[in-house]
Amino acid sequence: MALPDEAASCPSFFRQVTGGIFNQCTVMIFDAVNLPQSDFQLALRAIEDCQEPRYHSDLDPVINAVTSRQREYIAGRVLARELLDRIGVNAQTIASGPKREPLWPTGIVGSISHNERSCAVVVAQNSVVTSVGIDIETIGRIDRHLWANLFTEEETEHLQQLEPAARSRQATVLFSIKEAFYKYQYPITQGWVGFRDVSVHQEDASSYRLTAQISDATLATSVLAIVEPVGADQVIALVVDQAVLKATGY
Repeated sequence: MALPDEAASCPSFFRQVTGGIFNQCTVMIFDAVNLPQSDFQLALRAIEDCQEPRYHSDLDPVINAVTSRQREYIAGRVLARELLDRIGVNAQTIASGPKREPLWPTGIVGSISHNERSCAVVVAQNSVVTSVGIDIETIGRIDRHLWANLFTEEETEHLQQLEPAARSRQATVLFSIKEAFYKYQYPITQGWVGFRDVSVHQEDASSYRLTAQISDATLATSVLAIVEPVGADQVIALVVDQAVLKATGY
């Protein structure tokens, strides 16, 4: 979690907005998206700081899960409700669909992600973006034996050319982008897209384009991914419509 006196460590595409019901936390807004805050909100918080206020319905889908899973699920709903409130939407319940995807209020698109420490949420009016996908990952958890199931041959060759530290980070970045893309595309297609069904190409220090490897993944050509570090050992990826970002130079 980034606190107000740690602004220098915040990702470059975030700017801090404090206040609201979590004054002790920092809400971060995605600057690269050229949209009013009333239409688009993104926040990153520590899971421990997103446990209240909760509703009984927040626990229903994970009532039999271990405590850590319950806390992750609750954090996503608590933070999502705050962001929805910031764009003028009151949602006491954010249910889960058959694939565990959040079921957003009418007129809203959104995405929730978490790792063992942090929760990230993005919500937007569907009048301004087609969909959104977000993912936060801890660097170093994508072991090499997983590569064959996650990355294309071109991506694997690229990773093999990197030094160990850079390789570990880039493998995490590629995985995170593909996770975020799946969350972007699923509400539109209601279909499965595998990790190797899209290929990721780096444009500059923080932006990446995607290409489809199969016809079912053609939405990849209309999106852009932005990735930035969160502290020293995490990355966060946002996938959103290219058209939203073009006006800001991406």
